[in-house]
Amino acid sequence: MKRHRKTILGLFALVALAPGCAPSAAPVTGRVTYQGKPVVWGSVTLKAADGSMHQIGINLDGTYRLDRVPVGLAAVGVSSPNPAPSPRARALGGDENRSRPGPPPVPTDAWFKLPEKYADPTTSGLTVHVGRDSGDIELK
Repeated sequence: MKRHRKTILGLFALVALAPGCAPSAAPVTGRVTYQGKPVVWGSVTLKAADGSMHQIGINLDGTYRLDRVPVGLAAVGVSSPNPAPSPRARALGGDENRSRPGPPPVPTDAWFKLPEKYADPTTSGLTVHVGRDSGDIELK
């Protein structure tokens, strides 16, 4: 009986440690900053190693979290459009970019414009290695 248990345990260990058993997707979580200040509005876009695109909004403290991004090197884009209503939206009593009228979702004095080059993950020059690196994104 002891020999049978050892065989079963050995097979289990072999299967658990076999190549290719690493997770194929992982969460990416981090904080987006520009020149040391948190980016308080916008979105993070990842072009994953398999070519799939993943996007999520940035929280008011600059943090974000994407679940189930394919493991590997991902290109990163960060977009932060002005949260203030456009003149047209103000004239209509709301914000054409939001579904509900009212004040912008972030204090406009906390928002700042980012260089356009960061918006597109294919041209930003930013990367993160999903499954290995922190998801912190520091824009300079």
